[in-house]
Amino acid sequence: MHRPRTTRLTVAAAAAALALPLAAAVPAAASAPTTGDEAVPPAVASLPLEQNGGTWPTSHVQGIAVDQAGGFVYYSFTTMLVKYDFEGNLVGTVEGFTGHLGDLDFSTEDGRVYGSLEYKTDEAFYVAVIDGDAVDEVGMDAQESDVFSTVYLPEVHDDYVADMDGDGEFDGNVADTADHRYGCSGIDGVSFGPAFGTTGGEQLLTVAYGIYSHTGRTDNDHQVLLQYDVSDWERYERPLTEEDPHRSGPAEVGGKYFVRTGNTTYGVQNLAYDAAQERWFLGVYRGKKPQFPNYLMFAVDAATRPVEGDLVGVPGPGGEGTERGLLLDLADDGLEDPETGIRGWEQKADVGLQPLGHGFFYHSADSGPRGAETADLTLVRWTSDAETPFAPATADELAGTCAVDYTVHGSWPRGFTTQVWVENTGSAAIDGWTAAWRFGSGESLRHAWNVDAEQTGDVVRAASLDRNAVLAPGDRRTFGFVGATTSGTAAPSLVTLNGFPCNTA
Repeated sequence: MHRPRTTRLTVAAAAAALALPLAAAVPAAASAPTTGDEAVPPAVASLPLEQNGGTWPTSHVQGIAVDQAGGFVYYSFTTMLVKYDFEGNLVGTVEGFTGHLGDLDFSTEDGRVYGSLEYKTDEAFYVAVIDGDAVDEVGMDAQESDVFSTVYLPEVHDDYVADMDGDGEFDGNVADTADHRYGCSGIDGVSFGPAFGTTGGEQLLTVAYGIYSHTGRTDNDHQVLLQYDVSDWERYERPLTEEDPHRSGPAEVGGKYFVRTGNTTYGVQNLAYDAAQERWFLGVYRGKKPQFPNYLMFAVDAATRPVEGDLVGVPGPGGEGTERGLLLDLADDGLEDPETGIRGWEQKADVGLQPLGHGFFYHSADSGPRGAETADLTLVRWTSDAETPFAPATADELAGTCAVDYTVHGSWPRGFTTQVWVENTGSAAIDGWTAAWRFGSGESLRHAWNVDAEQTGDVVRAASLDRNAVLAPGDRRTFGFVGATTSGTAAPSLVTLNGFPCNTA
């Protein structure tokens, strides 16, 4: 069984400033927060700039998931899950299934990997739930081990098998047909994020439809997104048994939403929520209808509220009028097609895109012949440029771009007072910051001023307030705190600002 993980947030401001996990994994049996090395999640600076996902006798890489606190990358090679650590060591693989494993995401709530899994011949569409901690050897069997469970999605099934032309026959896994409601070809993209129209709160699992590109129909020009609360999904989880596919899953969805992007080939292949920008990214294969721009990547801002409206091109009930649904507008960013007003980017994002916080992402590219497929992972940064939205990150960019002056001004037998100065030594302004450090043995936080601060284990995180959130290049801000101690004071260790290591004085 997986071991539940808990993530303690300090305050809302700190959560917004840090897209990285704010606390360590805490085993279910623990009675107190974990201390020691595992209590500090790695800074972005500790992530490898590049990694190769190995060469495998499968189809191409289809998605990635990153466990930043644990230090692992998971790759989906459609019929195999592969796990590497950040040092590039192969940790384990899960095999023994013939369905199509698509996009992946890692849940910081329970420490498991979630992915789309299709069996079109059986008309069975699942979310695969994989116990990442248990993937620790090569050649694990998805059907014979307890590492792999599945949850069935009736909503996807019903749209996939819809007899849209009313001839009494479902045409199956065929693109050139009137069947499949909205052109549904199954599911591909998956990601955790907030409910649409919000930027915080409970993390929901969002699942994106695959969409056939059939250019002769008009009802397949929207991306379809389903949201689910997975907090009670263990009651639906069943082992994967390909000889007898189960039908255990939630009868209702938490929400069904539509994004008009124009035509794509197989819909949203990769779905990713970036908490730093509060934005959903949708990576697709290029569409084929000439009346649309057929961009490769789209985005929806998390704060965009769903609005009921006409689903253009989708006939209403009985073929009368136009069907209505909850629409999400595309983000007002990127390239803009003057004819349709559709916005997006000419950015490949269809086989792996994972936000990491602070404007950094992992981007995966596939290569190699069928039967010898590989994946190359690159750490990239968001540029905000419409033509080139991502650029490879460099070691210099990940080097210290901050300085922290930590001075103990007074101490007494069981306490001390400290003033901290933080300085932006980089070339870009910082809007919202969190300073973090590890106390010495026996030290603890009593109260602080000019920041919202909290201690978890021996790690302290101090988040800026509205009045001191902006740090222009060269700017400094100060705050202070009173601490308690049982054994004197020591210089802090692992000092970071927004996850980046800082020079200390």
